[in-house]
Amino acid sequence: MNRKKNKMIFIAILVLYTIFMIFFSFFSQKIHKNRNLKKFNIIIYPLSSNDHFINEKLIKRILFSRIEKIEKKIGQLCILRMEKQLNDSPFIKKSEVFINVDGTLNIKVLQKEPILRIKNGNKEYYLTKEAENLELSSFYSSKVILAKGSFSKEEKKHLVNLVKEINSDELLKHQIISVKKTVSNLFILIPKIGNHKIILGNLEDFKSKLNKLKAFYKQYLNKVDINQYQSIDLQYKDQVVAKKR
Repeated sequence: MNRKKNKMIFIAILVLYTIFMIFFSFFSQKIHKNRNLKKFNIIIYPLSSNDHFINEKLIKRILFSRIEKIEKKIGQLCILRMEKQLNDSPFIKKSEVFINVDGTLNIKVLQKEPILRIKNGNKEYYLTKEAENLELSSFYSSKVILAKGSFSKEEKKHLVNLVKEINSDELLKHQIISVKKTVSNLFILIPKIGNHKIILGNLEDFKSKLNKLKAFYKQYLNKVDINQYQSIDLQYKDQVVAKKR
């Protein structure tokens, strides 16, 4: 009998506790939603160059019509909509938005990162590491390799891999400043030092071609007047054809 009575008391206490917790949670949420937005904590992860395409002011402008004085209650904010607004920005790859219990709006932003800049006539834009077109920014200009010409989607993928290979090498990343596509669909590299052109040919097997170029530079760059060469041709198997002026 006592066991049954104790069980009923326990169930009653459990029910009352559950009701209390539901009420407390509802009441707490209501108070939290009516709290004013107190401050921002905006984290913009920098590019590998430690630069930014966007800043805190631009992020606030995307989310709020007025940025001079933002007066919002927490209940007026829609996290999913804010994340969508940020992700729709051409320079933002991914965003995360959340609110702390103290009323702080936290915004974390991962930027899209350009790997080269394409110039095709009067049209200019960046190409990201994922071979995605990215418009130029009025806020920041990225110092990346310039590629001149009209490129297909497949060629853009090859270009991205080519530039990644160049950037991974200490010698080449300080020497190659531009890529040019000729009328005959051949690719030419433009160096920083020397008044010569580097004939890459097509973009197939570019790694072995770059290895030949590195070997040539290491042997001759600091030993001879590199300006005496008109071109360095990497198209031939197992050899470099250097043409003098």
